[in-house]
Amino acid sequence: MHQLETSIIIAFCFVLDAASALIILGYCAVAFVTAVRSARPTEAHGIVARGAILGMSVKLVGTCLKTIQLQTWNQIGLFVAIFALRMILKKVFQLENKFATREEANG
Repeated sequence: MHQLETSIIIAFCFVLDAASALIILGYCAVAFVTAVRSARPTEAHGIVARGAILGMSVKLVGTCLKTIQLQTWNQIGLFVAIFALRMILKKVFQLENKFATREEANG
C-alpha cells in the first residue's frame, strides 16, 4: 500500500509541475501579445511577473508534497536549497510586479 501512495504523490507532483509550467507559459504568451499590440513593454513586464508569481506558487505546492518522500540528510538539504531559491525568486518577481505596476501608473 505504501508504494501505491508514493506513486500517487509522485503523479500529483508531476501534474502540479506541468500546471505551473503551463501557467507561466500562458502568461508569457499573453505578455507577448500585449507587447506587440500595445507597444507598452512595462505592461507586458508586469504580466510576466504576475504569471511567474502564480506559477511558482503552484510549483511550491508540488515541492512541499515531495517532502513526504525525504529520507536522507542529503535529500533534506537539497530540498531546503531548492525551497530557498524558489522563495527568493518569488520575492524578486513580486518586486518586479510592483515596479511594473508603478511604471504603468506613471505613464
